[in-house]
Amino acid sequence: MERICNRIFLGILLAVVLAVPAGVALWGRHQTTAYYENRALAQLPEVTAQALLDGSFGTEAESWYADHIPGRTTLLMLDTFVQMDVLRRPVVNDTVVGGDVLVPFLSFKEWTAADYAANAGPISQDYGHLSDYVEENGGTLYFVGIPEQRIYFEDTFPDYLNNHATEAEAADSIFFAALKEQGVSCIDMGAIYDAQGHPDTYYSAVDHHYNYYGAYAAYRAILETLEEDGWDLPVLTEEDLTFEELPNPYIGSRNRKLYNLWPNEDKAIIATQKDPVAFTRTDEGEPSDKPLFILPAAEDLPTTYNLYMGGDFGETVLETHRPELPDVLIVGDSFTNALETLLYASFDETRILDLRHYTQCSLKDYIGQYQPDIVLCVQNDTFYYTTTGNGAVWTD
Repeated sequence: MERICNRIFLGILLAVVLAVPAGVALWGRHQTTAYYENRALAQLPEVTAQALLDGSFGTEAESWYADHIPGRTTLLMLDTFVQMDVLRRPVVNDTVVGGDVLVPFLSFKEWTAADYAANAGPISQDYGHLSDYVEENGGTLYFVGIPEQRIYFEDTFPDYLNNHATEAEAADSIFFAALKEQGVSCIDMGAIYDAQGHPDTYYSAVDHHYNYYGAYAAYRAILETLEEDGWDLPVLTEEDLTFEELPNPYIGSRNRKLYNLWPNEDKAIIATQKDPVAFTRTDEGEPSDKPLFILPAAEDLPTTYNLYMGGDFGETVLETHRPELPDVLIVGDSFTNALETLLYASFDETRILDLRHYTQCSLKDYIGQYQPDIVLCVQNDTFYYTTTGNGAVWTD
């Protein structure tokens, strides 16, 4: 009798042990992304003899279980609330929460000016090669440098934390000097924003991008530079646009890491054209009916920076069917998205590449194929020294 009871107990225990992962699988079988963490969730690993023998199945199964356990987001949100509002920690989820804007926690280790100088040379040579190649194909290259939000708001860091201000200043000055030595035309939006009084209204308090006011200032600076260089292009002036702060809650990338618990009144901004320039659009080579701004269906629904152009695509093409105007190629990451909604109106054909996602050919081959009149390489200053993704501008 005791043996039978033990077997029944072991059977029940085994059923409970198996029921937990089974329940987790059923609970989270349709979930593939973590919204607030802005990443893909771990997938249930395949059971193979090799995975069992080398131990990788256990490791991957543990990651899957941790990602899909019921109530995971609620628990993480509760922990964030406790850290931020109960314990009053100055840094929560690697985000500095004590000031008027959200900025990331930065390590106390910095590169020296010598480090930047050593890296700027080879990178600037790549841009020099690209500039020469664009000219060989009848166009002109412009490098557009834009401050990232933490650089723009570097004065908001508490004194006891490192804002990397000295490092950032050295990095920017060395990089632009190296580009100019290579004959690359540069538009330094950091210097332009400073000349305009460094307005706080240009950047979001809760997102690492500029807002639409900052994007519009960059658009005008680019068009003014092109005009100085002899291009006669239509320009969207402030009189041509109606600026609007959206009523929706705005979940910026910084506050997203805090599960949108940091109190703020930041709003997403758009500007509609009073006399819209019509366009046709393709994304990834397929016809698209997406508008310039992807707005939520109701005012109480949240929005993010992805409202501009619908987020990141490997390739987007906007055609306005005005052959008397030049063509432009814009290369860059999400900082180009807001710019695209303005720049396209000044050109016949606007091609946009995000080299993090576009893999069909190299940038060099793409330029050789389409021969744009103007190429804009748009980078935020935290990626000036990156040679992958949108920093991979020259490959033989």
